[in-house]
Amino acid sequence: MKKFLSLLFLIAAIAVFLAACGSSKDINVTLDKKHEPFPDYVLNSSDLVQETYAMVSNYPEVVAGVPCYCGCFASDGHKSNLDCFIDQFGEDNAVTGWDSMGIA
Repeated sequence: MKKFLSLLFLIAAIAVFLAACGSSKDINVTLDKKHEPFPDYVLNSSDLVQETYAMVSNYPEVVAGVPCYCGCFASDGHKSNLDCFIDQFGEDNAVTGWDSMGIA
């Protein structure tokens, strides 16, 4: 029984090790040229924040379906998480204004 548990533990440890060392794809989301360039507060943020802003601009309909619970709906009139990242859209869903709420 001890050998069985030791073998089971070893297999589990190897599985965890291999999963952690597996190849992970770096997500490199870029901003589409139709959008307004990022403002300084986004450019001076981490890569993750910049990727998030780019993903929000690429998939606004998805983010618009996510409610915001930070209270900005009362002070800023936000209706969803989309409003925390994008202030306004222009023609062809091009971002013409960014919101700094997504940095916080």
